[in-house]
Amino acid sequence: MQFLWPHHVGTLSPAGVADAFTWPRHDAPYLRAVMVETADGAARSPQGLSGGISSAADRLVFATIRGLSDVILVGAETVRSEGYGPPRERPELVDRRREAGQAPVPRVAIVTRSGDLDVASPLFTEAVEKPLVFAPASLPAERRAALSPVADVVMVGDSECEPRAIVAELGRRGLNRIACEGGPTVLGQFMAQRLVDELCITVTPLAFGGTGDAEPVARIIGGAPLPDAPRPMRLAHVLESDGTLFLRYTAPA
Repeated sequence: MQFLWPHHVGTLSPAGVADAFTWPRHDAPYLRAVMVETADGAARSPQGLSGGISSAADRLVFATIRGLSDVILVGAETVRSEGYGPPRERPELVDRRREAGQAPVPRVAIVTRSGDLDVASPLFTEAVEKPLVFAPASLPAERRAALSPVADVVMVGDSECEPRAIVAELGRRGLNRIACEGGPTVLGQFMAQRLVDELCITVTPLAFGGTGDAEPVARIIGGAPLPDAPRPMRLAHVLESDGTLFLRYTAPA
């Protein structure tokens, strides 16, 4: 992997990749979204999984960003479809986390309206710290009862989860380095409310193609167009590995 812009510094080691994605601040919530897409904009493989359009270099960047975070924020649909497990300690990042005063592994925070989560999965049963589950007040009582023994359930809204309330609660808990892993619906909700400080996009040298009569191909940001579309973003850096581009954009001030 190498830096292409704003300066070329030759091949990056895993430590160099970690340096490139050091969190710019930690005294207030800073939400960094990390997503992967094909060269023609598809957010998933034809099988519906992001792993099908990933690569070894993408997995390194992905693991580094989440490994430097305080909390991994993700939607329930992504948890179910991608088979999420609990974060594991990464030996190469242990010293960085210790020096930053962070827990050994990031916490997981799940956004769900229905509470449809497998409480017997390793994500819950093998977690170092209970996952946070953000849900609306309309969450069925039986789902809350099932989740409460294995998760900290936090109500954030009446019938829908309120993104601002989620970010505020994470900040209140000192979980300011927020790695948002989507999916597209969740990212669209946070983007719409201008809560995303940084957008890290992996563009893989793959093509998905048109949809024909099939359902539209998922893109990294779902839902309606942004209220201020097209929103300008500032390019912060470009990395490259075997034709895969790693684009880091920051939101305008």
